[in-house]
Amino acid sequence: MTMALLLLTAQVSVPYWTGEHPKAQLAEWAMEHWARGSEGLIQVRKVAREQDAEIRFRFMEPARRGLYGQNLTHELNGRVVNEVVINPAMSRREPDALLAEVILFLTCVHESGHALGPEHTRNFADIMYSFQYGGDLASYFERYRQRLKSAADMKSVSPLSANDVKQIKAWALRRQRNESRSGESAPSPPR
Repeated sequence: MTMALLLLTAQVSVPYWTGEHPKAQLAEWAMEHWARGSEGLIQVRKVAREQDAEIRFRFMEPARRGLYGQNLTHELNGRVVNEVVINPAMSRREPDALLAEVILFLTCVHESGHALGPEHTRNFADIMYSFQYGGDLASYFERYRQRLKSAADMKSVSPLSANDVKQIKAWALRRQRNESRSGESAPSPPR
């Protein structure tokens, strides 16, 4: 089998952990959207034990106030680990219950995107858009909310743009090449 064929058939496996938070399902859906967006290049796998996960979701207030979430990459026991911190307090201010769920969900998608590899963009349509370039935060969340009838729709209605899909596929192919060279699963490099 040629190297090109091996690269096309091998999936990148990404173990993740969500803990037992009541909103953990939003993190699961976020990871599933990235896997679907990769068009089969990535397999996400929820694990029961935190220490087995490459990506670990934590629902808590981050160290910096006002943040919706953040991804903290570090090395632990010789492995790269991504701590995806989601701040549930940011959505509690929202009187629209569905919009409050959207805020948490899109934050899960954006921050898990960082853990997987996609970078910030300047394109407001991307889930990986960075507000350092300006933009209306309320309309960023509202445009996705308008596509939903209920919170359950978030499982099937993709928040990823074509550019987000392009980024996740490129990351998966880079990681496949790295893993095929080393012969082992290599997590995302620290940022």
